[in-house]
Amino acid sequence: MANAVVQQTNDIVAPQNTEKLSFMTKLSYGFGEFSASVVWSLASSYLLFFYTDVFGIAGGVAAIILLVARVWDCFVDPILGLVMERTKSKHGRFRPYVLYGALALCALNIMTFYTPDLPMTGKIIYAGITYLLLGTVHSMVSVPYGALATVMTRDTNERTNLNSFRGVFGQFAGILTGAAVMPLITLLGNGNQQNGFFYAAIVLSVVSAPLLYLTFRNCKEVIEPVKEERPTIKDSLKAVSSNKPLMFILANLFTVLVGLFGRIGTLTYYCIYVLHRPDLIAVLFTLLSVCGAVGAIILPFFAKFMEKKTIMILGTTITGLAFIAMYFTPATSISMIIVWTIIASLPIGFASPMVFSMVGDCIDEHQVKTGIRADGAIYSVTSLSTKIASAIVGAAAAAILGAIGYVANAEQTPEVVNGINVLVNLAPGIIFILSTIPMYFYKISKARAMENTEELLKRQSQY
Repeated sequence: MANAVVQQTNDIVAPQNTEKLSFMTKLSYGFGEFSASVVWSLASSYLLFFYTDVFGIAGGVAAIILLVARVWDCFVDPILGLVMERTKSKHGRFRPYVLYGALALCALNIMTFYTPDLPMTGKIIYAGITYLLLGTVHSMVSVPYGALATVMTRDTNERTNLNSFRGVFGQFAGILTGAAVMPLITLLGNGNQQNGFFYAAIVLSVVSAPLLYLTFRNCKEVIEPVKEERPTIKDSLKAVSSNKPLMFILANLFTVLVGLFGRIGTLTYYCIYVLHRPDLIAVLFTLLSVCGAVGAIILPFFAKFMEKKTIMILGTTITGLAFIAMYFTPATSISMIIVWTIIASLPIGFASPMVFSMVGDCIDEHQVKTGIRADGAIYSVTSLSTKIASAIVGAAAAAILGAIGYVANAEQTPEVVNGINVLVNLAPGIIFILSTIPMYFYKISKARAMENTEELLKRQSQY
């Protein structure tokens, strides 16, 4: 039976994959997250506000646009994962998509934040098409980018470090969009928010594309297929559906993202209508990202001494309790709101790199058990989880704002003010605490991950 499994193994590890990855390789991998996150953070942080208060679309219509785009992703992301997994090129399976998707991603980002001079029906159609295409192209970049980490090295500790760089640069992107976007919009728009958002999107896109090229150039695929055939579509789908540890990680990831996107997507409303301090938009977004970056930087230190799931449980619990405390903090107590923001944001830096490191461990675990490796299919599902969480939160937030009586650019009633506070603080806090539940069922320890690495390297020697 063991020999049968060995014969089914469909990859081989190049000798260099057991070496430590260079700093430039890790840095270049981080650049990829920065580039994609600069584009996606602009959409996830400001798109709902842009649609309702700048573009001029009703909240209910904006909710439908966000939801339809994500339903589309339910079909696109898995298909892309399966196609990428079977790609054969001189650059590997995943790197070509990072290269060719970069320019398309930046172009769609600019088009999404352009306000055409059209009747309302035309504007709605334009918004729907551009956002749908933005999500599709983002998948074409983010899915293979995420899968790259699993084929750049077999070492589970190196994967954690690699994803730590990813987390740090993702937070740096958040710092840029949080601290610089609103001032950039004001500066470039000169009082016209439509021009401001459009020009800001251009600037961020110009920054993004060259860095994605560096990711393509310096991040090599060293785990290459050893046979001509690829896993069948059935094998790939089974690698996702039958992978129990992966299911627990995806449940945790989805729940965390719902809480995080829920806060990010409505934080602008909180600063304007609850705190009456629009100037704090940049401050709170920047604190979220800076503290998250610090958390990602120190993550490898904790990962040396603690199990990955323990880090996730502690981190999300602290974040959840801090958000709940912020809900009960008076709007006049700005200093305490800042303190709670810092406490909540530090552990957020643990979440993304740790989750993606654990996904790599799940891929190895499934390969040891079945001989099937399905990086593309699995990472398409993690990308899909992100998109679905974003859509649900965006649609729900827009619908809830309408239901509680929110009126754009007007003084809000006490009920609306409290409703916004719930959306930004209380609800995300509860959701973060609930996200710990799946982690208690996750069973791949660090020791087990190392055993899997040794087993796969042992199988390599038989070729």
